[in-house]
Amino acid sequence: MIVNYNFSIAVQDDFAFEINGQGKFRLAKGKIFLSGEHGEAGDFHSSKEESITTVFGASRRFEFTGRRGDLALRLTIDSYEHLNDSVVMQWSFENIGSTPIQLNSISAPALELDSNWANDLWSMQGAAIHWGHDFAFKMPPELERENYLGHIQNGEGGGIPIVYFWNQAGGLSLAHIEPTQELWYMPVSAQNGKIKVAFEDRREQTLNAGDVFQTPRVLLSVHQGDFFEPLKLYREVMALQGLKAPEPNHEDFAPAWCSWGYEFDVRPSEVTGVLPKLRELGIHWLTLDDRWFDRYGDWNPREDTFPNGVNELKQMNDNIHAAGGLSQIWWYPLCVEDGVGGWDEQVYGISHILQDHSDWLVHNADGSIARNNRGLAMLCSGLPEVREYTAALTRKFINEWGFDGHKLDNIYGMSACYNPAHQHESPEESVRGFAEVYRQIFEISRQLKPEAVTQICPCGTTLTHTLIPATDQTVTADPTSSAQIRQRIKFYKGLMGPRAAVFADHVELSDGGVDFASCFGTGGVLATKFVHPLDDSLKTRLKEYWALTEDQEILWKKWFDISAQHSLADGEYLNLYDMAFDFPETHTIRKDDSIYYAFFVQNTDEIFTGKIQLRGLDDTKKYQIQNYVDDRILGEVIGNNTFIQVDMKGALLLKATPMEGMKHGS
Repeated sequence: MIVNYNFSIAVQDDFAFEINGQGKFRLAKGKIFLSGEHGEAGDFHSSKEESITTVFGASRRFEFTGRRGDLALRLTIDSYEHLNDSVVMQWSFENIGSTPIQLNSISAPALELDSNWANDLWSMQGAAIHWGHDFAFKMPPELERENYLGHIQNGEGGGIPIVYFWNQAGGLSLAHIEPTQELWYMPVSAQNGKIKVAFEDRREQTLNAGDVFQTPRVLLSVHQGDFFEPLKLYREVMALQGLKAPEPNHEDFAPAWCSWGYEFDVRPSEVTGVLPKLRELGIHWLTLDDRWFDRYGDWNPREDTFPNGVNELKQMNDNIHAAGGLSQIWWYPLCVEDGVGGWDEQVYGISHILQDHSDWLVHNADGSIARNNRGLAMLCSGLPEVREYTAALTRKFINEWGFDGHKLDNIYGMSACYNPAHQHESPEESVRGFAEVYRQIFEISRQLKPEAVTQICPCGTTLTHTLIPATDQTVTADPTSSAQIRQRIKFYKGLMGPRAAVFADHVELSDGGVDFASCFGTGGVLATKFVHPLDDSLKTRLKEYWALTEDQEILWKKWFDISAQHSLADGEYLNLYDMAFDFPETHTIRKDDSIYYAFFVQNTDEIFTGKIQLRGLDDTKKYQIQNYVDDRILGEVIGNNTFIQVDMKGALLLKATPMEGMKHGS
């Protein structure tokens, strides 16, 4: 039995194992499975224990060895005292015979959750499977999810390699912790009362005599509460390997306006035309969004949008800067048009960069062209010349054109490259180079402008983990509801850090298009995409008309003033409530000595009357409780975990301020 605080794992003679949580109740049983004739690993031979030091620090290592025919097996389990309630596991296989061994797939590990525990479960699954999915959800009775961690042809893919299950008794997390993107699966199935999860390589492996195959390292851990804690542990483990979120600058937390309200055919006069209203609202960031350019990959201004070309685009930026504003540019690195397909009403032509460098394209294993979610051909990030081309574009946008940051959109992952012209040592060179491209964009931008903001938006899905060091502003990425906004903000506060900048995306995407509370109360960066001045003629041009009416302007002004006054986006997120099992749903932010609470019911028009608990306060202090949105004092409380009676509709945002040292009237 290997024990790390509340976590224990017992390895059996056939290499199967049992995982136990707090109170020694069983959470799951696990095994390693090799497809084909080898099946489940067996023939356990010996074990040993030793003290080691790895990149994660000092550890106790438990090693188990065995044999199945000519296949020698080795399992290591590392237990780190400073990584509470977890172990790191890794398997290796060696062909000790004289003839090749074929492995069609490997599951390392394959887990089945214990039926006595696995009831009323929620799950967080970090793979980017398709646009619009919930990152966390209540487990249905029947489920099949492949959770592929690589690029999906003409789709999304990638994501955070974690699967977590939890209920009120506790939770179990499985993650791979390699700093590189691994083209494995993390399938989850629920059927006939059994819930299974695995970490699988479905590619064929041939082990010649003497060859050794080593699996990626996996982290198994137990937790209390929702997904914040396993993400926090994952963040700490990855940071020890250099995969660490950048320190945010103050501009990362500034509210923003985006030209997407004008959709694909935005004009420079419409961008600059909104400046007076933005100044009134206290917004100084503007984003030039999608389709300002001629062709993907070339990234020159569209002639019908910018008749005077680059000079007109530069003039737009000069006007923004003269008004005290800053600008971001939308673009989609590593893709080109090759005359196939189109997007929205645009029919793809052939990019000039492709005409000059037709050998830069990524090929799939079958020789076809690798394509991203917009059907565009993909440039191979494994090629140094492609990386340099992208770096040169970055310098042009920031240094020559005058932009102050980036909105990098539809960013998921990269396909393995089998283009014979590239002479890769491994097809996965392109996958490894993908993260390097985005790291370059971030670092070059910060070097040129220290206050630059680099936003990476994996539209509708989760960020790929190798991009963590390449973005200082994660984004909720096209949320379909207010609930998704809140869930995704908490997700990224766990993944990137409790003070990380998380762009709440446009408030117009929230329930009713006006739910500022979900965007702001959770610690998100406010954003909007309204159209102004009002112009009814735009209704025929735009699919959605987000005009800022007089009534809306009053509401917008109120919330952007609140944001300026309280600035929760750069506060410290405190994980004090479980999103699945605490009601009302509650989020907490610490700013200086005060704690901000945001309580939510399911619908914005739903009424809640009852008691709410204020967690995280100092037991020795008295606090004044203020509804700071409506500027009302609700009363005083003493100590932690106290309850107050409230009436709320949709949401209630409160501030708890220590009474000692308070100024009169505050």
